[in-house]
Amino acid sequence: MIKGFFNLSDLSSARTIPTIPRCGLCKLYSSCQFPKMSPTGKGKRGVLICGESPGNTEDKRGVQFIGESGQILRKLLRSINVDLDRDCWKTNALCCHPAGNKLPKNAQTLIDACRPNLMNTIKKYQPHTIILVGATACKSLIPVIWKDKVEEFSKWTGQNIPSQFLNAWVCPVYHPAYLLRQKNTLLETITRKSLKKAFSHKARPWQEVPDYKSEVEVIHRPYMAAKAIRDMIQIGQECSLDIETNTLKPEEVGAEIICCSICQSGRRTIAYPWIGETIDATIDLLKSEIPKVGANIKFEDRWFRRLYRFGVKNWMWDAVICAHYLDNRSGITSVKFQSFVQLGLKSYNEQVEPYLKPAKNKRLNRIKELSINDILIYNGIDSLVEWKIYEIQKKKLERMRIHA
Repeated sequence: MIKGFFNLSDLSSARTIPTIPRCGLCKLYSSCQFPKMSPTGKGKRGVLICGESPGNTEDKRGVQFIGESGQILRKLLRSINVDLDRDCWKTNALCCHPAGNKLPKNAQTLIDACRPNLMNTIKKYQPHTIILVGATACKSLIPVIWKDKVEEFSKWTGQNIPSQFLNAWVCPVYHPAYLLRQKNTLLETITRKSLKKAFSHKARPWQEVPDYKSEVEVIHRPYMAAKAIRDMIQIGQECSLDIETNTLKPEEVGAEIICCSICQSGRRTIAYPWIGETIDATIDLLKSEIPKVGANIKFEDRWFRRLYRFGVKNWMWDAVICAHYLDNRSGITSVKFQSFVQLGLKSYNEQVEPYLKPAKNKRLNRIKELSINDILIYNGIDSLVEWKIYEIQKKKLERMRIHA
């Protein structure tokens, strides 16, 4: 059972996370009264709350969230029976008060410089839940547990991310300073509900952090892959499937399917090159009555209609469409984003992503430059997480029907 943080299977392929803050690069410490503010709070409920930076009042007294916006946060927490100082540990993405109470233009550089303080705090206190208050806190932690680019903050609020890297719930909420400026009771209600959900977690998300890579069965020999596919047809249970191609559009000259993966009911996931008898076996499965799950299913359907003159039979679920139905904010429906917010899975496409884009003035991508093993593992994880996202979405829809 994995109890701590920084899962070794993740660390083996992740970049090194600095543990020493670069205060000389940031230099905010030189202009504040209470520099390098340490975390405070008793943390009785195992929750760490990370804000943006100390305000004027916090800088005078060396305690987080005691100024005007901090009082709003405290009021919201009291309304759900949480005492900030007793129940939580408190810290900030920037440990020093910025001059004029405003982040400078090079804020991301300062966030990067101070990030080791946050990571050291997480490692020391080992919270099972981390509440990220505002965009700056998100920009500090999300790049570590997902990938570098953190886009607009609005799509993060209210998410309860079961981070596999930290084995902790990561829950972004609106910053109380934003609520103060907006004076919007709906935003306040949304934030209260988000905080209540975050505090509903009593333990880590994972008793044992999963290793999806190890669940993918890579099959290079066509006759063995064909046998596995026909075994799946014989079993007849629902499956998710995914293909990798050398271009987005099957109408392009030279368009090819490179490989395919199938996950049957989450019990077996296979990935194999698109060659020889695997093609006929897969076509038999796609034409069968077996219910099928996908993500953006029009992509697969378009490819098989164009290259093999048939449409996939009995599509049961599209994880992208369902993600939009459950939450219609923009930029959140992709498999990669959903695999992070629903499964806590650290970005698994960083190695292959550059090769899935065409070179300048080219129509075909560079996927063939990759190791076939790397492509197949990536492909297999895609179909596996599509199935897992489907299971989560299905449960959410069932709960919605019950409470309707």
